[in-house]
Amino acid sequence: MPPKLALIGYIVIVIWLLRIDQKRNPAASRALWVPTFWLLIMGSRPVGRWFAPGSNSVGSDAAGSPLDRLVLNSLILIALFVLSRRKMNWSRVFKDNLWLILLYVYLGTSVLWSDFPFSSFKRWFKITGAVVMAFVVLSELKPLQALESVIRRCAYVLIPLSIVLIKYFPEYGVVYSRWEGTRMGIGVTTHKNSLGVLCALSVFFLIWAAFRKWRSGEFFKNSSQTYADALVIGIALFLLFGGGGTYSATSIFIFIVGIASLFVLSRMKNFTRYVANHLKAVMIAGLLIFLLFNSVLLPMVTSSFGRNESLTGRTDIWSSVLDLASRNPLLGVGYGGYWGLAEGSYSMEVKQSHNGYLDVYLQVGMVGIVALFAFFLAFCNKVRREFDHVFDWGVFGICFLLMVLLYNYTEASFLETSYMWTTMVFLTVVFSGLCLHTGAAKETENEQSFKEQNT
Repeated sequence: MPPKLALIGYIVIVIWLLRIDQKRNPAASRALWVPTFWLLIMGSRPVGRWFAPGSNSVGSDAAGSPLDRLVLNSLILIALFVLSRRKMNWSRVFKDNLWLILLYVYLGTSVLWSDFPFSSFKRWFKITGAVVMAFVVLSELKPLQALESVIRRCAYVLIPLSIVLIKYFPEYGVVYSRWEGTRMGIGVTTHKNSLGVLCALSVFFLIWAAFRKWRSGEFFKNSSQTYADALVIGIALFLLFGGGGTYSATSIFIFIVGIASLFVLSRMKNFTRYVANHLKAVMIAGLLIFLLFNSVLLPMVTSSFGRNESLTGRTDIWSSVLDLASRNPLLGVGYGGYWGLAEGSYSMEVKQSHNGYLDVYLQVGMVGIVALFAFFLAFCNKVRREFDHVFDWGVFGICFLLMVLLYNYTEASFLETSYMWTTMVFLTVVFSGLCLHTGAAKETENEQSFKEQNT
């Protein structure tokens, strides 16, 4: 098939997919496209790279281009304008998201001791945009349905486009490793691991949505949406498991864990209620068990996914990062003040620590680790509250938290302009909807799910 014809076919399919989503959620306002565009960018690549395909080689960095700043700053300004026109109880919103706000305030403060304060400030301002976009989703008439539309739209647009780029536009969709020269399919992203996590989270979300419709008896009522989701799931699974040179062991692992957790928690309600009510203790116990038995568990997992115990050289990177972080253990080097900035430094050769926990420790020290941990504990409270009103969203929150914590063992997405962290922020803020939409304004979906849970 000629590339131009394939692109036209893709456009037709995406228009069909987006029209299906619009019919599913007619209450969504046009303003919801603002956070949608933001998540589309976070899930793909910096805007500037679309106009410079040669910069897509592994290791290049064009994220700070003037075009990127123009687009992202414009989206933030539009989002602020939308929020200024909508009435929300901001005191309750801020109170319910206190630890998220404190975490971002500390990140902004850490710019003061960065060796590159201006670059650090720009990176901090960029990740803060995710919070603004999340508030826009929260301000929608039905926040949970709005969030579902945002994630589904991103899957509908990015997943089919990835396979089109890999097959028909390799100058955009394929790169070659700088070290080994191996061919990697990156699709709309900048690395096969980024494409892998995009596919893993998209498939998990669509399967979760399908399972929820199955439980409510609506699976066959909207056949067009079922077919649309099945199409995207099929493409994403093909890419996730290596189609086009896109194999990512970490993404496959968190996908398997997420799906297994989804089916267990959805079928064992009493067990799920216990987990939700004690999610903080479960999270802490899980982390301790992993640390204690890491030497036993790691070889089992790596051998199952065709990786050695060094995790493709990650353990060497971790050793170097830990040594660097130990020089500023309390406050770190400042948010955004290390990777890719110091010419001739280790950060110019390696673009990330490949471990979210070490990355936070390096940039914002032990204070940052404590703040991040407090944020996750606060998220556990929100999941428990959401579980008492919307069972399926509570299950989604538990599974997503597990996937995020596991993913950051071999990759770094905490506090980054990444698809995973942005989705985490969206989910955290939107779960505040219960403190705003109460009484007669409570969503019909909440009431129906609560009744189903108690029958």
